[in-house]
Amino acid sequence: MDPGAQRAIAQELAGAFGEAKDVTPAEGQPLHVLLPAVTLPSPWGPSPSRVLVRFSGWPASRPDFFIDGSVKNVAGQPPRSSSTHLVLGEPWLQFSFSFPWPPAGSSTAVRAVQLWLTRFREQT
Repeated sequence: MDPGAQRAIAQELAGAFGEAKDVTPAEGQPLHVLLPAVTLPSPWGPSPSRVLVRFSGWPASRPDFFIDGSVKNVAGQPPRSSSTHLVLGEPWLQFSFSFPWPPAGSSTAVRAVQLWLTRFREQT
């Protein structure tokens, strides 16, 4: 992905989520965008929480999504079907959650994150 496209995606996400940082580890690597303060619906916390989005194969493939490893529900449980992954030197949770890709109508970066976040509204 060229640098202009990377900047555009980071700006698009910042506009929707308040802040977005390009934390791509090295030139030639997939774009990694950190969203430092994404609001999660109850019963999930802490909220806001950090989200990391990795754009491998974008836009033909949906991004990879990771949530801060501290995210739990009110019972103290992490998201179902989650596993810990070391990304950029930190532990992040990734979980199984499918949604159609590309989405009907729009395959913007914001739409991808919004679709992924529906997982937090659908189960506790």
